[in-house]
Amino acid sequence: MGFLSFSYSYKDLLDIATKIAVQAKMDGLSKHQIENVIESLYMVDDPRDALLIAQLYAQRQAMRLTKEKEGKEKGYKERGPLKSMSMMSEVFNDIYNKGKDRTFASQFLHLVKWIYESIGEEDKEKSRLPENVNAETITFDELMKILRGKS
Repeated sequence: MGFLSFSYSYKDLLDIATKIAVQAKMDGLSKHQIENVIESLYMVDDPRDALLIAQLYAQRQAMRLTKEKEGKEKGYKERGPLKSMSMMSEVFNDIYNKGKDRTFASQFLHLVKWIYESIGEEDKEKSRLPENVNAETITFDELMKILRGKS
């Protein structure tokens, strides 16, 4: 079952974007890595084929980033960039299968980036996320309450 197996309401998209952004923050991704995924949507001319290329790029980054960190931090592979980048790859697949194109995917990834930036510093110590946040279940509304200090 994919992330986008429902209607494309902005509320649904914001909930999925929140999950990916929170996971990206937990994985230690930089906003530049998210921007690179957005850029991958523009590697080919065809707006639908661009989703296939971006899907491949995100999955490649998941593996490359995991391997890069594997030897540096014990246990990193279990919580490394693999998860957030794999989530992005899955979303590209879902968007493609729903008949959408690069424009839709780019708009979605910009939501991910804005949410990621709203969470705070790239330094985990300065992040505005509580330690016990669950990236798999958090919703946009819950994150907004946390960011407003009303959690």
